Amino acid sequence: MRHLRRTRSRQAGVSLVEIMVAMIIGLFMLLALSTLFLNFRGTFRDQDQLAQLQDNERLALTMFSTTIQSAGYFPDPVNNVVTGALPLSTGNTYGDFAAGQAVVGTSGANGASDTLTARFMTANGDGILNCQGQSNTSGANVVYVNSFAVNVNNELTCAINGGAAVPLVSGVTGFSVLYGTDTANGGNVDQYLSAAAVTAAGYWPQVRTARVTVTFANPYATQPSQPATLSWTQTISLMNRS
Repeated sequence: MRHLRRTRSRQAGVSLVEIMVAMIIGLFMLLALSTLFLNFRGTFRDQDQLAQLQDNERLALTMFSTTIQSAGYFPDPVNNVVTGALPLSTGNTYGDFAAGQAVVGTSGANGASDTLTARFMTANGDGILNCQGQSNTSGANVVYVNSFAVNVNNELTCAINGGAAVPLVSGVTGFSVLYGTDTANGGNVDQYLSAAAVTAAGYWPQVRTARVTVTFANPYATQPSQPATLSWTQTISLMNRS
């Protein structure tokens, strides 16, 4: 008589060593994913900061160029003269204007930013913008006096006709201006001078161009071999003076 043997199946399980190995592998994978995430986030932040810097540079360039190029403009030159359209103006916080003078500025002391003020007359509805992006819809001719400066918050600002300064661009640590002057009255720029030098020599009526250097805070300043600031320079012609 045959007897059947029953084979007992051993219960399969996971050893402690296998659990530890799996945990270590999981930790390495988590560390790799975390590093990848941080790298992606850092790259995105850098790209965002670079895009913001480029936008600020473009905006600052546009505001300076548009305003300086318009300096000295006045409508209807057949019936108007520049000394009547842009009359004598003194006692201003931004500087004094002789009759017909289009620009004035100050040189920053002890590393401070310069200031620049440009004025022009606009006719109703002519579409010429002041430095705050506004056009003349008053129904009459208006003189816009546009004053650029940098405030304590590192913002490029502009004030109209001595009013409240409006921030235009952030991240600006300062700007400086050299004025191209036609000192020989030959129709060409023969010297680039600071605002202080132009004032001392009385050359404001001879200014034909403005060489503007704007300095921005560098968003990568904490990285190795990166400067604290970045600068660009643009030479802008006074279209109504050149």
